[in-house]
Amino acid sequence: MTYYIIKLLIMLPVMGGMIYGSLWLYRKYQPGMMARLDMAGPQRELKVTETVSMGVSGKLAVVEFAGQKILLSVTRARIDTIASADAGTGPASANPPAALAGHNRDLLAALRERGA
Repeated sequence: MTYYIIKLLIMLPVMGGMIYGSLWLYRKYQPGMMARLDMAGPQRELKVTETVSMGVSGKLAVVEFAGQKILLSVTRARIDTIASADAGTGPASANPPAALAGHNRDLLAALRERGA
């Protein structure tokens, strides 16, 4: 019985520390979520307007910077610019990256045609 109590007294602070540490890491590496809650914070010039998941390791992101909206392809290995436009107008230029596979390049072209 005393072995169980000693083990409990040791493991309870260890588990509490692990929970506290994981919450601290989550807050540290997810700064965008805390910034959305704090509306009174400073205005930033760089804004991530929208993100769309494109599978397990990739996503598309629209970033607004210096009066421009930039469409980015984000993967684990790289970030590529797909298109850019002025914030108030339509797309100014669209340059699919060379690494984009044929099927994805066709999908991007179809999305561009539908939006135009």
